[in-house]
Amino acid sequence: MGDLKLQNITIDYDHTPVVHDFSLTVENGQMASLLGPSGAGKTTVLKAVAGLLQPRSGEIFIDGRLANGLPPEKRNAVMVFQKNLLFPFMNVEQNIGFGLRMQGRSNAEVHRRIEKILELTELTGLNRRKVHELSGGQQQRVSLARALVLQPAILLLDEPLSSLDATLRQQMRELIQDIQAQTRITTLFVTHDQAEALMMSQRVCLLLNGRIRQVGNPQELFYRPADPEVARFFGGCNFFEGQLKNGVYYSPFATVAAPELADNGQRLNATIRPEDILISVKGTQGLPGRVQKASFEGGTTRIWVQCQNRVFVVLAPRTDLCAGQNVRLHLPKDKIRIFPPGN
Repeated sequence: MGDLKLQNITIDYDHTPVVHDFSLTVENGQMASLLGPSGAGKTTVLKAVAGLLQPRSGEIFIDGRLANGLPPEKRNAVMVFQKNLLFPFMNVEQNIGFGLRMQGRSNAEVHRRIEKILELTELTGLNRRKVHELSGGQQQRVSLARALVLQPAILLLDEPLSSLDATLRQQMRELIQDIQAQTRITTLFVTHDQAEALMMSQRVCLLLNGRIRQVGNPQELFYRPADPEVARFFGGCNFFEGQLKNGVYYSPFATVAAPELADNGQRLNATIRPEDILISVKGTQGLPGRVQKASFEGGTTRIWVQCQNRVFVVLAPRTDLCAGQNVRLHLPKDKIRIFPPGN
C-alpha cells in the first residue's frame, strides 16, 4: 500500500479550468472522501490520479513516486467507476481475474487471489454466475473485487453506490468500510452525499466549483465549518449576525465569549445547527418565538420558528407542535459557531 499526494493540480477541459490549484494528501492506509455537488470536479481529480486525464500543472505522487506522465497501468492505482463496467459474457470469477491474467500471473496465483477476494467481498459461491444473474449490489461487489484483487497502492472509488437503493447502499457502505479496515488500502472515495462522506472517511475534502473549501476530519467540517457556504453544504440553515467587543460576541440571540477573536467592533456571522437548538413550550427562559410550521421526518420533526426578525429551523424529537404555537428557544453557547472575519 502507499500514500497519495496531489500538489497544486490544475486541470482544464477545452482550455477552461475545472479544477484549480488542488492539493491533498491521503496517508497510507487512510480512507478519504472527496465531497461536493455534481460538477464540482470530483471525478476529474480521480481521473487525473488514475492517469485518464493529464493536469495542466501540478504533481501527483503515488507511494512517493511521481506519477505525472505514467500510463494508467503503471500507476498502481485502480479506479472503480459509478457504472460497474463488467464484461457481460464472463462469469464472476472471470471478471475478477481478468486484470491478473492481463498481468501474466500464473493460474495458481490467480485462483488463490480470487478465492481470497471472493470471501472478502462476500461473493463466495457466486463465482460461476453470469453478470445478468446478479443483483445490483452483487454486481458492484464484483467491480470492487476486480479492483482489490490487483492489490493496488491506491483505490479510487467514483460514486460506486449511487445507483443502489437505500438499503443496499447502506449495506455496501458498511462492506467497503470493513474491507478497507481489513486491507488497509489507501482509498479516495468520491461522493456528493454528505452523510456518506462523514460516515465512511477519516478525512473529508469539500470541493466546490473546482476549489477546495475545507479539509479535515468529519467532525471538523460538520461542527466547525470554515465559512457559511461550507455550513450550508452540511445542512446549516440558521445564520445570524452580531458584534465583537472585548472578546465577547453580542447578538440579539446569544452572547458568547470569543477570546480567540481579538479584533473589536467587527460585525461577524454565526451559525447553530438545527439539532443543537433546544425548544420548549413551558417556562420563561430562552428566546420567545412562534411556530410557523412543523414537518414530521420520522425520528425527528423539523420546526420553523419565527423569533424576532429571524426564522430558526429546529430539529427535535417531539411531534406535537403545530403552527401558531408559542415556544421558547435556547441556543447553547458551546454549539454556536462564530465565523472569523471575512466570512
